Amino acid sequence: MEGRRERRVAILALSARGKTPTEISRHLGVTRQTVYATLKRGTANTPKRMKKRLARPKETIRAVNKVIKKKKGKVTVKGLAREFDMPRTTMRRLVEEDLGLKSYRRTPRQALKPVDCERRLQAAQKCLNRLKKKPPNVVLLHLDETPFSLGEMVSNETGFYLAKASGDSPSAHYGKERHFANLQVIAVVGADGQKCDLIFLKPGERLDSETYMKYLRENIFPWARRTYGESWWLQQDGASCHTSRITQDMLTSEAPGFFPKDCWPPHSPDAAPMDYAIFGRLKSMLSGIQFHSKNQLKSAIVDAWARLDQSFVQKSCKKFRGKLEQIVANNGGLIE
Repeated sequence: MEGRRERRVAILALSARGKTPTEISRHLGVTRQTVYATLKRGTANTPKRMKKRLARPKETIRAVNKVIKKKKGKVTVKGLAREFDMPRTTMRRLVEEDLGLKSYRRTPRQALKPVDCERRLQAAQKCLNRLKKKPPNVVLLHLDETPFSLGEMVSNETGFYLAKASGDSPSAHYGKERHFANLQVIAVVGADGQKCDLIFLKPGERLDSETYMKYLRENIFPWARRTYGESWWLQQDGASCHTSRITQDMLTSEAPGFFPKDCWPPHSPDAAPMDYAIFGRLKSMLSGIQFHSKNQLKSAIVDAWARLDQSFVQKSCKKFRGKLEQIVANNGGLIE
């Protein structure tokens, strides 16, 4: 096309007719970067109205809002775009600009009684005191288990909700969902972002204290010593296989350091890096995919674990102390 001015006018004119940047790029034979830059800058001879996006129809806005209210916010922009046969970017603008809503991740929460809050407060304080005694060169290892289900990986829309603020939707928090565990996984990460190879329980194997200690001795402790020598402490939640007497005695005698069972706040997935960040990211990497066998699912989990960014793991673990401090500041109540 001859002349920059003519090209700018043509781009803005096509945009005013509702053409997308990609469509304009293809029609005029220019790059999308040129289209975006032109739309952002405009020209002196072009009316301002040509730079504005077409308004979303009011009846569409009302229909989308009705669906969101009917489902109590338990929807995603992607799902709404598919339901209304609309581009996802357009639906996102409708949700955010016209309805004033944002997308938030649902978090597993348990209803806490006053006695639970008191126990969480006391244990969080003990955990913080334990952290103060940690030498600077010691690395925290965060350990937890999670189930993976063939059916669980198919849907990626149950983990989010739309609301004006975090926690506003009735579906914002929910009790821990139970799935038929096609695969049970033990995962360990270091606070520096290092990851131990995933441990998959054998078919029919039950994770009791004996099984847990076997995997500690055969898999986790050797990896920790290869990676950190003796400069590491183990953090685990309040699962019965973690807090049993024989497990606590074994950790006392064989681990360089760990958090005793009275140092972990009960009902606290909101304080465990594996729960509030890492497992969520890992499962989101697999969401929306249909697996037809356990072997397919296992291979995908291993691949996703390998691709999980080290910096993300490190940043997630850095929030650990802050989460405990939030629990104390909230008198043992739930935190975001």
